[in-house]
Amino acid sequence: MGLKLLVTSDFHAKEDLKEGAIEEANSGDYDLYLNLGDFIDPDYAEELFDRIEIPGLGCTGNRDLFEDEEMIEKAPVFHFLEADVDDEYLVILIGGDFPDDIKEQVTEIIEEHGDSSKVIVGSHYPPLKLGDRIHSGDRIGFEQFRELILKQKPALWANGHVHEDFGERSLLGTTVLNAAGESTGKGYAVTIGDEGGVEEVEEVNLLDE
Repeated sequence: MGLKLLVTSDFHAKEDLKEGAIEEANSGDYDLYLNLGDFIDPDYAEELFDRIEIPGLGCTGNRDLFEDEEMIEKAPVFHFLEADVDDEYLVILIGGDFPDDIKEQVTEIIEEHGDSSKVIVGSHYPPLKLGDRIHSGDRIGFEQFRELILKQKPALWANGHVHEDFGERSLLGTTVLNAAGESTGKGYAVTIGDEGGVEEVEEVNLLDE
């Protein structure tokens, strides 16, 4: 059957994005909802996840760190999370505040899982040279995230944070998505196949046209 995800990020407490994500997630098309941070308001995050009818998980963003304790208490939002979706698929989330040895921890988790083609990684910050170019032209992605993609080859790596570099990329067979939605009003529908790997990626407009 595979696994279909709705992936979003960087709503910055915008009501129209929250309502659009809720409507899309509850359409009956998805198995799991992921939001990759910068909710900004704990009550906003709580309502978002409370109203979504499918399983949902999120990670903190850099702009959530002032409210992180309250947000983590109210919603399924984490700094760092390893979560089994079922017997086959694994989700790893890396928020705005993460351990110094993140590369080692994620490597151990993926290798213990045993099938990287059915691993989904979501981080608030982007990997280096993948959806990380800011207005100045500089790249601000994280080298250790890029190294994890190169060495572990998860099916999907999704992130937010850099609003101006929304889009889909690929690195050695791993699909890499920048799903930052504040400026674009968009997220992604992603299907992970029965045999692993990303089968389909589709941009999803969360706002009424």
